[in-house]
Amino acid sequence: MKNRKKTSRFVYRLRVICLTGFICTITAWGFPVQSQETTSEESTTPAAITTEDIEIPVDELELLVKPLTKQELEVEAQAWLLLLKEKVTEISNAEIAIKRKNREAQQAQEAVEALEEAQKKLEQANEAEDNNTESSQKVEEAQEALEEAQEAVEEAVKAEEQIQQDEQLQEAVDSALEEQGDEDKKLLINQGEETVGVEEAQEATENIEEAAASLENIEAGGDDADTEKELEAVSKKLEEAAESTSEVKTQLVVNVTELQEQRVAIVDRFNAVLEELQEKGGEVEAYDLYIKSVSGIDIDVTDTEGLWVRVVGWIQSEEGGLRWLVKIATFVGIVTASVIVAPILRMLTNRSLALVGGISDIFRLFIVRVVWQGTIVLGVFLALTAIEVNLGPVLALIGGASFILAFALQSNLGNLASGLMIMLYKPFDVGDEVKLGDIWGFVDSIGLANTKVRGFSGQISTLPNNSVWGSVITNNTAGETRAVSFSLKVGYNEDIPKIQELLLDVIRSHPLVLKTPAPSGMVWELADYYVNVLAKGWTKNSDYWTAYSDLMNQIKARLEQEGIAVPTPKQRIQVEEGFNGKTTQLLTETPEPVTASNK
Repeated sequence: MKNRKKTSRFVYRLRVICLTGFICTITAWGFPVQSQETTSEESTTPAAITTEDIEIPVDELELLVKPLTKQELEVEAQAWLLLLKEKVTEISNAEIAIKRKNREAQQAQEAVEALEEAQKKLEQANEAEDNNTESSQKVEEAQEALEEAQEAVEEAVKAEEQIQQDEQLQEAVDSALEEQGDEDKKLLINQGEETVGVEEAQEATENIEEAAASLENIEAGGDDADTEKELEAVSKKLEEAAESTSEVKTQLVVNVTELQEQRVAIVDRFNAVLEELQEKGGEVEAYDLYIKSVSGIDIDVTDTEGLWVRVVGWIQSEEGGLRWLVKIATFVGIVTASVIVAPILRMLTNRSLALVGGISDIFRLFIVRVVWQGTIVLGVFLALTAIEVNLGPVLALIGGASFILAFALQSNLGNLASGLMIMLYKPFDVGDEVKLGDIWGFVDSIGLANTKVRGFSGQISTLPNNSVWGSVITNNTAGETRAVSFSLKVGYNEDIPKIQELLLDVIRSHPLVLKTPAPSGMVWELADYYVNVLAKGWTKNSDYWTAYSDLMNQIKARLEQEGIAVPTPKQRIQVEEGFNGKTTQLLTETPEPVTASNK
């Protein structure tokens, strides 16, 4: 029995040992495999090449990324994103340090003011020694001022401790202190004082702490004379601390200005990579939003000293004021050039269209105006690109607005299209005598939306171009000459050839009637009770209405002279008796009098 138990234990242990060995073997094999896979994965991930030199010129960077594939450009974009993020983090830490240094300096200044108030109250208490009540009151007021001073100093100490405890903020402050000895930066902040080193900054912190300890001793009580001396010493330490803090803060502002300049340079190169990535089908919207969100400049207008340092630094920065000076100069130059070139193109276009011929004056002037104004608008758009204005959203906005306006103003757009057709096909021009539907007169003006016609009585009729183009257009002055014609109705008993020759003789004798083409006449119509005789001559367009009026009077006088009767209306009354009574019937025969028509 015991042997069996020993055997079973041995077998169990053997199994455990084998299982443990198997697990260890598998684990040992697994680690190298995993390590090899990780190494393989890391080796297959391409490294960014454009960030090796972050100061590479933008034009060279554009050429460098041209042959890269979409996947490679995505790696480059991620690398530039990390660089931009690091730079923005540095700027944020420096800005936070500036705000806390401002708060520290403000608290120190408030403590100085409170100490001065306490010192003043103590002096008043010494002067009022005879009056115990007044003296006690002044002492209490001095004590309150001391408490306020201590609170302000404690806040200043707290702000300094927060900076020291935050490694990133302390790193920003240390960087500012290291660069404070640079003479160029000293000129930038326009200060002639001695630079403050790390030791003096630490001394400023120690001054605040010593001032806090001194205030505690003063509150513990003591001789008034000693108290006043201690107050003066504490006040002096606080003033030195405030001055040192202000200088450190100023250097922090200078550093922020330089960091912002570096950020602008990174953004320029980042945008070059993103433009190439977008052209090859990559998604860049998230990158653009990030750049937009971190590219702003926050300015504390209450910090007048820091504001001035920022302004001076930005003006002197190659990526700031100098850069924008070049851009603004480029913008003004392009706009000025477009304004100068536009009239030249307008003149050349006008002369070219005038030489072509067959184009209406209105259409020619319209094309000339489009060329002139279009050149200026194109120049403004090109100038906007010089100051880094993205025209994509602007053009998209214009396109969307155009679609909405086209849908809402369909009839107006129809008038515009009809106006262009009128200008292009030139059925009439300004000054022509036309009939447009029921309107008869002279064309006063032709616009894109409407046409104005001046009637014979001087009235102006404004017609939408859509209705003008859709109606029958009769131009009476389309050519250089115009026929003045007369239609005379005479009776069948008259000598028709004689009347026809009479009309032609009157027309030929008028000085405004042209010899060529010669006047002509014919029998136009044989009606029931009259014969219609037609005669016409040709005049210049400008002489038409004068000749027409004169010939009407001369024809009437000649007919009367020759004794030619014109058919007059005849009335015959016939009375008939019907079965239901008498009915009166009036029959009227009315031959038409002499008339004239223009053709």
